[in-house]
Amino acid sequence: MKPAAERPIPKLAGVCGWPIHHSLSPLLHSWWLKHLALPGAYVPFAVDPKTAVAAFRSLKQTSIVGVNVTLPLKTAAFESADIATEDAQKLGVANCLYKSRGQLVAHNTDLEGFAAPLIAKIGVDRLQSGSVLVIGAGGASRAVLGALLSLGVPEICLVNRTDAKAESLVDQVNVPSLYALPWSRRQEAAARADLIINASAAGMSGKPALDLSLEDCRDSALIYDLIYTPRVTPLMKAAQARGLDTLGGLEMLIAQARPSFKLFYGVAPPTDIDPTDMLFAALKSGKR
Repeated sequence: MKPAAERPIPKLAGVCGWPIHHSLSPLLHSWWLKHLALPGAYVPFAVDPKTAVAAFRSLKQTSIVGVNVTLPLKTAAFESADIATEDAQKLGVANCLYKSRGQLVAHNTDLEGFAAPLIAKIGVDRLQSGSVLVIGAGGASRAVLGALLSLGVPEICLVNRTDAKAESLVDQVNVPSLYALPWSRRQEAAARADLIINASAAGMSGKPALDLSLEDCRDSALIYDLIYTPRVTPLMKAAQARGLDTLGGLEMLIAQARPSFKLFYGVAPPTDIDPTDMLFAALKSGKR
């Protein structure tokens, strides 16, 4: 056994939300820590939105190295920071806070989390020559749009069940390659898309399936559903029945966690093991 002075100091990080009991992040980060035999812990913190900014600012007075942040606290996390990274500034929200040289830094790993599995699947060249349909105009779609624009996608169509929300988001982003279509024209948009992304809650366990037919989609289209409960969503089932390639939301969850882990613990998470089955087993059993 090493003398106490030579042992690395355990690092404490966590995830903040309201509620937070459902989060898979503690399970994932703890699994990586165990695999790497790193001293440290990753725990859930329930943070009341009413006091979130003050709670986040108090991190500088603790030994906590950083936290991930989930809904509905991402705006408060961004506002609480001393400085923000470029990715956090792009979205105006943060899903990661960490300390650096006495300052609290707001970061957002959702851009990388969304893009990494997509690039691994089809490559940047295909993205830069294709048309993309994004469904949903909430917080998830902001990260999706930010990533797609950063990757140089030439045409992005946004649709939402409430047309005004899609139009408002397009106006906010204000780039020529992004436009909105009415919900009533979603099938037209799907038929010409090379990539269809569900960034809405439709199809999540306990919610109605996404009202979209894939019958007229291109045979080469990729369907990317950001939902990970259930493991195979109704949209993914329809895509597979149609012979289309798919990506699921758990790939994004894992990919967005990787940069956070390295920021918190100073070591990249392992790439020689895949946590997907472990996480889905936890989802199925309800255990965290």
